[in-house]
Amino acid sequence: MDQATRERIRIYNEKGILEKKGGGFHTPLEFAGQHLFYAVWSSRYTCSSLYSVRRESLDFYSVIYVMKGQMELEYEGERTIVKENEAVLLDFRRPHAYRAASDTLEKWEMLFDGNASEAFYRQIAGEGGQTFKVTGKLHRTLEKLMDELDAPFPQDHTISLLIHTMFCNMIDQKAVTLSPPVEEAIEFINSHYDGPLQISEIAEHVSLSRFYFTRLFRKETGRTPNDYLADVRINAAKEMLTDKILTIAEIAERCGFANTSHFTRFFREKTGQTPAAFRNFFHLKG
Repeated sequence: MDQATRERIRIYNEKGILEKKGGGFHTPLEFAGQHLFYAVWSSRYTCSSLYSVRRESLDFYSVIYVMKGQMELEYEGERTIVKENEAVLLDFRRPHAYRAASDTLEKWEMLFDGNASEAFYRQIAGEGGQTFKVTGKLHRTLEKLMDELDAPFPQDHTISLLIHTMFCNMIDQKAVTLSPPVEEAIEFINSHYDGPLQISEIAEHVSLSRFYFTRLFRKETGRTPNDYLADVRINAAKEMLTDKILTIAEIAERCGFANTSHFTRFFREKTGQTPAAFRNFFHLKG
């Protein structure tokens, strides 16, 4: 990290800092910089109500964990209060500002990057920052990150693993609990994939219109009912193909395909190989 970037982080001359401890700048090894998630700076602050930061950009991602008090965040044209025991994930390449919103603010902040950081950020936060409750697994992960980055010789592979784990914890926290109609639809598909199942039939089974059912299913699972049905059929076919007992024609019928040609074409489209080639991969003859 060059001196200009260090100055732009401005960790030493920001107003309102009562105490700063732990962490500091971290320079990852070349391998970590090219292939892993890596931290470039971290620290824990205790701040007064005068604490305020405003930047146009900084070429890193950030996670800020409010440990005590409250912090007001200005990001993507919106103002948000990040409360005690919450963390916010941000892309600092965009304009950002934050300040103490209580008499005392205690926070931990980490700047990081890595090859997959943008992809994970977009999956988790989309176009705006995302706030998370710091409890359970996420709390334990952030505590481990703090400990590792406070160590005399922080280990790049450990830091990368913990950042990846942090992303996973955030994804888990965002996961939507499936509604009863979607749960029932999944059970119905799993039990009836072996026949000529239509989406309208599934929607009718859960007492919803096809349009509303398709939209609800995609919102809660991240894929359409047709995509899910296809996955169930292909996975079932793979299981059967690893067994010598059934012919490919019998497998096609048992997985709800009209005929062997349709099954072969569909299987190849989804997996990149024919059913016979998949079977041969396990040293079994079709």
